[in-house]
Amino acid sequence: MTTITSVGSKPGRAWGILSLIAVAVPLPFLFVLNILSLVVRNQVGQGTTVEATVYGLIAFGGLFFFPVLFVLATVLAVAAVRRPRPAGKVMGWITIVIVILAIPASWFGYLVWITNSR
Repeated sequence: MTTITSVGSKPGRAWGILSLIAVAVPLPFLFVLNILSLVVRNQVGQGTTVEATVYGLIAFGGLFFFPVLFVLATVLAVAAVRRPRPAGKVMGWITIVIVILAIPASWFGYLVWITNSR
């Protein structure tokens, strides 16, 4: 009888790296969204400006991509935390903290977009 075994990669570490990648992708867009929300909110004149148009496109894309990426990052982070590797647990908890801190920032950006689109 032959037994075949293989040495796999450390599962917790791999899930932790994937979760950090998934949470890092939307963060620059979230930063730009909040900066542009301040620009649009402090706008004096009426009409469409370049900033308002760019802000609307980023906010529209964010409505679709931020929740999907944050849910994906959370799922991967939970998978990393449940594995027995310490490196994966640390990266998983970092991802969970980033997602929790990003929720108010994304809500602020969308709130300004919603109130200014009326």
